[in-house]
Amino acid sequence: MRMGDYMTKKTRIVKTAADGFDRVEWLGADERVHRARADSPDAVRDVLPERLARTPPKFKGQSNFHGRYWCAGTGGFVFHESMTEYTGLMLLDHFHPIVAISAQPMLLSFANGRVHYPDFFAMLAGGRQLLVDVHLASLTTDEDREQFALTRQLCVRVGWDYQLIDELRQVAVWNIEWLSRYRHPRCRPSDQTRDRILRLAGTVERLGPLRRALATDKPGEHMPALYHLFWERKLLFDLNKRLNDETHIWVA
Repeated sequence: MRMGDYMTKKTRIVKTAADGFDRVEWLGADERVHRARADSPDAVRDVLPERLARTPPKFKGQSNFHGRYWCAGTGGFVFHESMTEYTGLMLLDHFHPIVAISAQPMLLSFANGRVHYPDFFAMLAGGRQLLVDVHLASLTTDEDREQFALTRQLCVRVGWDYQLIDELRQVAVWNIEWLSRYRHPRCRPSDQTRDRILRLAGTVERLGPLRRALATDKPGEHMPALYHLFWERKLLFDLNKRLNDETHIWVA
């Protein structure tokens, strides 16, 4: 391999010697490393990652794709290391009221000497904080499982929510990819249109009759608004079942 074909992983926060305590380390907007002992909610109150704690590697022929996902919750972009993480971000954006989110946010150093870089850290409406790992179960090793278990224990101790996304059913991926096309505010209906859609949705059980009830002389006129309401979870359906005219729907 020629020089320049490979860029090694840039670890911006490096592992330090274990001191018998769990620690959280992150980069602030000033590019400085900040550290907190993860032993109580008060100890991590000021955790606010502003920079990537590690930069994933790039190399010629790699199978994973880096990129940026536009998050409807924040109106900004967030880095993803793979398309699996991209799908995970869509799910987080769909199911959680995200007000801020950072990728590769921190280094967790555990009392036993193990370390872990979680994938995302989100601030949610109401002040909740959510730490997220995206790692398919089919690719998970015993070492990974230990890291996730230690991470979950740390989150319980400091009062953070923790979510491990380890299964992505193909039909759910298809559905969330479809709905995400309508997540932008430009698809948001007016109050009058929203109320009409929700009122009609309360009188039917399936998507087909609702779609036909909304039909006008302009084909598909209200479909972006309809799917936007699904994205915002004002209208609900089983994400693990194919979205079509026979889909059972209900108002949130």
